[in-house]
Amino acid sequence: MAFNYNHNYFMASLPNIQSNENLRIPQIEAYIKIKNYFESDYSNRSSLVVLPTGVGKTGLMGLVPYHMCKGRVLIITPWTAIKDSVIDSLNPDYHDNFWLKRGIFKTKSQLPNLIEYSGKETPYEVLSAANIVVLNIHKLQSRLNSSLVNIVDKDFFDMIIIDEAHHSTAKTWVECVDYFEKAKVIKLTGTPFRTDNKEINGHLVYKYPLSRAMYNNYVKSLENIEFIPQQLRLTIDEDDSKTYSIEEIYSMNLKDMDWVTRSVAYSLECSEKIVDNSIKLLKKKLNNGSKIPHKIIGIACSIKHAEQICELYENKGYKVALVHSKLNQNIKNKVMKDIENHRVQVVINVAMLGEGYDHPYLSVAAIFRPFRNELPYAQFIGRILRTISDEKAKPEDNIGQIVSHKHLELRKLWDKYKIEIQESEIIKKLRDYDELLDEDFDTGTRTNIEGSQNEILGNAKHYGESKLSVEAYLDTELIRKSREKDIEDKAKIEQLKSLFKGITDEQAMLMIEQMGNDSSAMKRPDLIYSTKKKDIDARIREEIVPRLIRIYKIDEEDDELKELSLFRGKYWYIKNKVKKNNAMLAMYMNAYLKDRIGKSRKDWLDNDFDIAFSVLDELEKYVEKNLKEFCSKKKEYSI
Repeated sequence: MAFNYNHNYFMASLPNIQSNENLRIPQIEAYIKIKNYFESDYSNRSSLVVLPTGVGKTGLMGLVPYHMCKGRVLIITPWTAIKDSVIDSLNPDYHDNFWLKRGIFKTKSQLPNLIEYSGKETPYEVLSAANIVVLNIHKLQSRLNSSLVNIVDKDFFDMIIIDEAHHSTAKTWVECVDYFEKAKVIKLTGTPFRTDNKEINGHLVYKYPLSRAMYNNYVKSLENIEFIPQQLRLTIDEDDSKTYSIEEIYSMNLKDMDWVTRSVAYSLECSEKIVDNSIKLLKKKLNNGSKIPHKIIGIACSIKHAEQICELYENKGYKVALVHSKLNQNIKNKVMKDIENHRVQVVINVAMLGEGYDHPYLSVAAIFRPFRNELPYAQFIGRILRTISDEKAKPEDNIGQIVSHKHLELRKLWDKYKIEIQESEIIKKLRDYDELLDEDFDTGTRTNIEGSQNEILGNAKHYGESKLSVEAYLDTELIRKSREKDIEDKAKIEQLKSLFKGITDEQAMLMIEQMGNDSSAMKRPDLIYSTKKKDIDARIREEIVPRLIRIYKIDEEDDELKELSLFRGKYWYIKNKVKKNNAMLAMYMNAYLKDRIGKSRKDWLDNDFDIAFSVLDELEKYVEKNLKEFCSKKKEYSI
């Protein structure tokens, strides 16, 4: 099979960018700034762009090559999860890819050729046909024969886009940039600081502050909540006969802060306070009358520690997903689909769901471990920053809440995070560095947090009345509306308590929620389930496919649609499995929905059908667009 490659694709294309109302302001502003920079007499071919998590970094990757790149683009990511996310967002085979979804282009035929480089599994012929090559940094290690730097010429790429650029001073990244010595380099990051205080090489061309992103509702507003016990006392060296306050431990120089914070982290009593308070926050979000599937994301010190945290949540009736590096790929895939399709309410992770993980319904961040510096702390907070764009979302749905124990000593990181992320000139031009590895979400930091296997941590106990300290990152409109609702709810509670003597605040709140909920909801979930199953089959077989066949005058018994672009790439096998046009279309839609949900139709639950219905509307439009283009070309050839 011959692959079509247009070396001049990015310069000759006519994308809708600068006047596109579907794009976010920072995406357009960053595009213009980068374009102006590379059209100037720049002294540093490495440009740097800082965009907060959730503002549209991956979309910007899809924009910057146009009218700037005179050849191929290489996109480098630090982790597999980020690589997969980038490919999913930009995959031309997906109907909801960034270019089509945002109206950059109207048809699939206008999109670039994109491939994932998989080392020796990617033939040079395929590599040569790509306009965009996406890979994980590990595929660039020069010691590997299959590394790109050992396979292609120095001028193979005209542009390199580096995601999560705070990793870019490590040796492999530097070697890659040095090898492709004439390529324009765009470094993107959401956290413009490093754990070692060394700065990223590159000319800062654009920075969009987190504060501005919050005011424009591009990301969630943030609240930091600390559980503060009246007093915490710890044992030392397994001696239960005596306990010490934290002040006594420090004043008598018995142990250091590192020991205290790890003792608190591994204390089940302390962890349970965080579990209970995170559940209260989640319940409030879920009971506010909206239908948003909010979730808690927690971070633990180790796999064993994470398993203990999971058990605490499960004992309170919550379904939990545990994600860590030692899961085999099949189990990991299943867990990720469970999260994506709302089959769990709590996600506990160990060094896995860091930068680049995108799930907007993570709304409560429960911290069960100490952090040593602001980078991994900021990256974890970033997991709850992505805004929920659902039209059913209420103001309080887009407030992310962080809950932790006071004696994990995270206050300084919270304060530093607020200051650092708003600094307008935090990054300056500096030289590249030698080998430098970020291990904050990997073995280095975990070992430090876990401590020695033989070390005896203290048993922590709470005494007296505890309290919560709540602080908003910014006093945004969402925060103000949420406070107004709290005041209204309190007034309603007092009114109901005066009418119904003896009821508690919780009972009054339940009455308010029930009055606000849709009373017309069906009470027969068994009927809802069976009806939805029949309805989705009927939509595809009895409505969508017949309508498309009729409108575009397609012979349903023929097989001419095997040439349709839908049956190239991932779904190539369908045209070999069925030989009739109508069956091909129906099978494609079913296969797409199965992949989107992540399991066979027979295993779908009620919520899975809801997701499938929401996807089906856009899928129908995408199939129709492909049919329209196919029939138009067919008509041209017949004239």
